Amino acid sequence: MTSRTITSEDARARAEQRFQKTAQRERDAEASAKAEADKYKATAAKMERLRALRMAREAGETTADQAEAAAENEKRRADLLGLEKAPAPKRKASMRPKKAAPAAFDANA
Repeated sequence: MTSRTITSEDARARAEQRFQKTAQRERDAEASAKAEADKYKATAAKMERLRALRMAREAGETTADQAEAAAENEKRRADLLGLEKAPAPKRKASMRPKKAAPAAFDANA
């Protein structure tokens, strides 16, 4: 029966191989954790943006992004239809009651 003796070079090579595997697993774990954190941040940012848009819509306001997009759409529409100037965008009717005009002030009374 032949027995193989382990030399210090063999032991060193095995130890180096184990070290490299462990280091690679750590790098993979860090990359995975970073990707997961980035995904979470992107989702949170998207939810915040959508929440702001919903709240603005419910309040009847237009955000700067919406106003810019509407203006760009009107410009494209005018270009496609061959209009010189785009018509003013229609405003959503306000749900708030109109303020009554102040009573006329009679200086002679």
